[in-house]
Amino acid sequence: MGTKDKILILIVAAWIGAAVYFKTTADRLFDRIDELELEQAKHVQDVNDEFRKDLRTLNLQFIGRGKHLRKAQKDIVANEQLIRDVSDSLSRNIASVQINLDEHSRSTDNKFSEVDSDIKAQEDRFNSFKRRSNRQLGDIDLRLATVEKDVADLNERVPKTEKEKE
Repeated sequence: MGTKDKILILIVAAWIGAAVYFKTTADRLFDRIDELELEQAKHVQDVNDEFRKDLRTLNLQFIGRGKHLRKAQKDIVANEQLIRDVSDSLSRNIASVQINLDEHSRSTDNKFSEVDSDIKAQEDRFNSFKRRSNRQLGDIDLRLATVEKDVADLNERVPKTEKEKE
């Protein structure tokens, strides 16, 4: 396995790691959104339960009707305003998270396409290097054959010495 193969494997592994990281980040964001929605539902339920409880108490006591009714009306208005504020805040937070997720998705897609183009460029370079190396090996083999032939011709032309004849 060549160095370029190892580098390609490292690049692919790094992108896989980045994809896993981005996936876990997105999952955490979705979990947080679910948690916020549950808290909102719980809060609305608590507000509704508190309102019903206060209304029941007022009905049972029925003392100072006008005073209690005005207080209940003010509490209802305050609760409605609180619900609107919390709903608006949650809506803004959800929209912000959605924008962040969209941006993250676009960024990730761009990075993946950059990696694809980098991988393609590396493949092209590797193929070019491979062709050049094969051509050089062929040239070396040809030269070696020529040298061996020349040495054989020289050996035939040079007379053998007496020492070699023995």
